[in-house]
Amino acid sequence: MVGYRAIKLEEKGEAAVADLQHGKLAPGKARDALRALDDARFINADQAPLLIEGNLRLFLSDRAEAAALARKITSKEPKNVSGWFLAYLAETGAAKRDAIRRVSELDPWAGEALR
Repeated sequence: MVGYRAIKLEEKGEAAVADLQHGKLAPGKARDALRALDDARFINADQAPLLIEGNLRLFLSDRAEAAALARKITSKEPKNVSGWFLAYLAETGAAKRDAIRRVSELDPWAGEALR
């Protein structure tokens, strides 16, 4: 039952990201999605809620928080290519260069596509 609840909460966040990609997310829905992702993190040990929230934060122009989430993901799971990709999108300067290097090491095809 807990796993099902976590999935439903994550889906709420994913729906908000999809709406933002299409340019139509109401502020209330963004707040609800962030709250749902926070709840999902509480009951889910994997990094999926953080990744979804990081993408949502990017679309909401909160790069600093997206970068902080990417650092949290990659410090817990140094081989998480999705976390490093989030870092690549959110970071600047040396941190961005480090992220692309890590993406390239973990997934050479993706790293080449980013160059």
